[in-house]
Amino acid sequence: MSSDLPPSSDLLDAAAAWAGSVGAGTRTELVEEWIWPHGESRVARVRTGAGDVVVKWERSARNVAREVEALRRYVPVLGDDAGQLLAVDSDAQVLVLTHVPGDLAKGDVALDPEVHRQAGALLARLHASAPGVPDEGYGERLLADLDEKAAALAPLVDATDLVRLREVAAPVADVRSVRLVPAHRDFGPRNWLVDAGGRVRVIDFAHAEPSPWAVDLQKLTMREWRDRPDLEAAFLEGYGHMPDDEDRLVLRAYVALSTLAIIAWSVAHDDPAFEAEARSVLATLVAT
Repeated sequence: MSSDLPPSSDLLDAAAAWAGSVGAGTRTELVEEWIWPHGESRVARVRTGAGDVVVKWERSARNVAREVEALRRYVPVLGDDAGQLLAVDSDAQVLVLTHVPGDLAKGDVALDPEVHRQAGALLARLHASAPGVPDEGYGERLLADLDEKAAALAPLVDATDLVRLREVAAPVADVRSVRLVPAHRDFGPRNWLVDAGGRVRVIDFAHAEPSPWAVDLQKLTMREWRDRPDLEAAFLEGYGHMPDDEDRLVLRAYVALSTLAIIAWSVAHDDPAFEAEARSVLATLVAT
């Protein structure tokens, strides 16, 4: 655990300040908390006089800004299928959110077609929360980002693989215009909660930005959907729209870029399991 994480008391104080502002007193109790080895965030469920809330600290100011933007502009359409913003202290990089029930989708739950169908329907609601915005030249910019990332990772990835990965992604340059929607950009079971009745909810909008809708298929393509076309089919049924050829080009190039980004992140954060997962995807991409 990173030694420079804020103490639990800071999160309890944020919950107390919110509860006091709504006239519910300032007494709080830590119910549970989550700390990850990467040390990039600290999250707590806190009991207050106004009910349980979730308090989240993010190391990255950019992530805080993105999450607050999404929570204010797009997430309200999801109602109680997502945590809603109650308060934010941007200087302290702490958010107070409504608590939504459920456990993270893991194991068999993460591979349940019904869970994927519901998740697809949730994502469709998020994407429809604002009108799509036309973006010209997206494919060329995505390819340029890949080139930049590949140059930075030259010491970590075999040169032949980088050349082949570039070939795999190159057709995206023909995608001139896309429509940007409010995208989650970290959408998968690790950010889905499933309650005792099987209802799916979504959390963590720290990476949310307007993007082509197919970008939100990236994590699933790299993980749960590998060798599980039934899960992809269930998800897309829930979403209500099938990717067309250009969507597939965008997704393929974005997966290529994300694979390199994950390798870089994993090395920087000493996460060999995450790195191995990304390198497995890389091997599949360059073999096609």
